[in-house]
Amino acid sequence: MNFLFFLVHPAKFHFHRVQINELISKGHNVDILITSKDILEDLVKEEGWNYTNIFPEGRKIPGLHVYVGAVISLVRTVYRLWKFSRGKKYDLFIGDLLTILGRLKGVPSLYPTDDVLVQVPEQSVFLSTCDHIIAPKITDLGRYNSKKIAYGGYKALAHLHPNYFKPDWHRLPDSLLGRPFFLIRCVNFSATHDIDRTGISDEVLTKLVHILNSKGNIVITSERVLPKELEKYRIELRKSDISHYMYFADIFIGDSTTMGSEAAVSGTPSIEFDDYFEEIEQMHELEHAYGLNLCIKTSEPEKLFRKVEEFINTPNIKEEFRKRSRKLIADKIDVSGFLIWFMENYPQSFSIISKNPNYQYKFK
Repeated sequence: MNFLFFLVHPAKFHFHRVQINELISKGHNVDILITSKDILEDLVKEEGWNYTNIFPEGRKIPGLHVYVGAVISLVRTVYRLWKFSRGKKYDLFIGDLLTILGRLKGVPSLYPTDDVLVQVPEQSVFLSTCDHIIAPKITDLGRYNSKKIAYGGYKALAHLHPNYFKPDWHRLPDSLLGRPFFLIRCVNFSATHDIDRTGISDEVLTKLVHILNSKGNIVITSERVLPKELEKYRIELRKSDISHYMYFADIFIGDSTTMGSEAAVSGTPSIEFDDYFEEIEQMHELEHAYGLNLCIKTSEPEKLFRKVEEFINTPNIKEEFRKRSRKLIADKIDVSGFLIWFMENYPQSFSIISKNPNYQYKFK
């Protein structure tokens, strides 16, 4: 079969990595398109894939209002996708604005997401034009729920399920061995859906470093510029190694729902500090059903500091979180295993899963 993937964010790379590798290994033809976005191209290069970057300059247009730039970017992106695919035949399109191209070319498209509609309403352009939405059962897509192929799992399980992810200490530097270490993630908050949202400020980050510094090593991974005195905690690492850092960290603190859920799935004590989680059912399930990701609003920094103190002073906390993670994994499906089957057996797979949604639980 012939597949075309369009990856627009590092999170999309992680979600599709196992699926792409498996489809290639089975002899399918897989074309991969990307844009320049954060560390996305570094990840793709490290994976050794053949790919085409259709926006090496990036999709953002300096000097324009974010919404005006988004509309212009949409048109430019669809044109470049059409230009690349001209004269080629595909069985499935997967990702982002390939949904519109699929309508134009008569190729069925899948749009994977775990963003609830109320949180990211601009994704309606993809939801309305794709043939099938691939999303967790718990993700509310409003009027588009009827188009959803609802799977019993989370996005993070696509690459962190034990069937694929094997934690490796050797991916970490020797300086982190033999002593607790704490991983902190700071997001840039520059996307259209980030307007009026915030997370870990410089002031909060400085206080966190003060609390943690005497208890172990601190590793900061950040999309934004850090205060000069905190830059020493930023670590240079292979972009594909972040999951190993997360697994072995004693605590994860971040303002990213994606990495918060990844830490939870990994069984690492996790605290999320941002203005997003209240709208995301998945984060509530991780916190209240599994006790794996503590969510705190940015209006409550003192609560954050108290919980960090509590975490670092709780004996055997990591063993308890590992046990909770095993319970979660036993409840959920192997997301990539399910999607590999769905893609390479499409459209028969859609017929099967439509008649019997529980067929997916064969992939556990």
